[in-house]
Amino acid sequence: MLSIRDDSVVLRGLNDSFIDLFGRGKYNNIVESPTLILAKYVLLIFMAWFVFYLFYRFMRGRALKNQLRTINFALGTDRAVDTSSLVPEIRELETNIEKMRARQKNLMEQEQEAQQAKNDLITNVSHDLRTPLTSILGYLSYIHDDRYRDEVELKYYTDLVYDKARHLHKLIDDLFSYTRLESPDYLLAKDRLDMVELLRQLVLEFDGLAREKGTEIVELYQAENLLVNGDGNQIMRLFENLFSNALRYGSDSGKIEVAAREEGDWAVIDVTNFGEEIPALDLPHLFERFYKVDKNRTTTGTGLGLAISKSIVERHGGLVTATSKNRKTTFTVKLPLLNL
Repeated sequence: MLSIRDDSVVLRGLNDSFIDLFGRGKYNNIVESPTLILAKYVLLIFMAWFVFYLFYRFMRGRALKNQLRTINFALGTDRAVDTSSLVPEIRELETNIEKMRARQKNLMEQEQEAQQAKNDLITNVSHDLRTPLTSILGYLSYIHDDRYRDEVELKYYTDLVYDKARHLHKLIDDLFSYTRLESPDYLLAKDRLDMVELLRQLVLEFDGLAREKGTEIVELYQAENLLVNGDGNQIMRLFENLFSNALRYGSDSGKIEVAAREEGDWAVIDVTNFGEEIPALDLPHLFERFYKVDKNRTTTGTGLGLAISKSIVERHGGLVTATSKNRKTTFTVKLPLLNL
């Protein structure tokens, strides 16, 4: 039944035997059967598809390698990648890598800013601590060596030392208050505060000092019962800083204005003094630590009062701004009203 030709097995005898047994018609029906023909075409299509799939995977693998090589090169040179020519999977991968790189860059910038802020803080604190200490040591040395002429001069130098020591104490106290407010571990008290009553109390406390300077504090309240939720001691500290600032730098008209009003969901308080304007270039920096408009640093402030005020307001979910024009400087504080 089998014949061998050129080392090939030919099933010719099997076909002849099948024809002898079942007839040529049956054989032709089987060979020319639509099912068998369809099976042949399906097999051919499958083989063609399989070859195409292997070719596609090969070419896609090469493309992926080239695109990954391009991304690696871009990452190494810190250059952007043209995503228009990338396949979707690589495009998504590259997008995620870019997001991670942006976050890493942002974290590095924040770390650098924090380091710079720490260096600036150390520099400014060193400067502001050294200045009064140098003066105190100088005056005490003068007294210690008995170089004063009489009791009057001794009293004069003693008073100078006392004033410098008080300034040094205030600087240390302000620095402690600022660092405490900046700490996320410091929790504010939650009191129900009537801002108008609080302002009236502060006006009474500052009235004597204002009269000594020939200044009148004018109250302009457009609303009553401006209730906020906050730390009473810190809110008092906030407006004590603003009142002191207004008294220190106000020179024209002999008055300070304190206004309060309601704007939507906000309690808005203005503290206004009249006098020399704050230069426009200085306004954006007023609330920075140790920033002084007086570049010669001859003012008696510590340079932390407004920074402390800003921290207090922000810890209460509010906003503080400053405007200065037409010889009128206004500090505006916005605090969220208490929802009853």
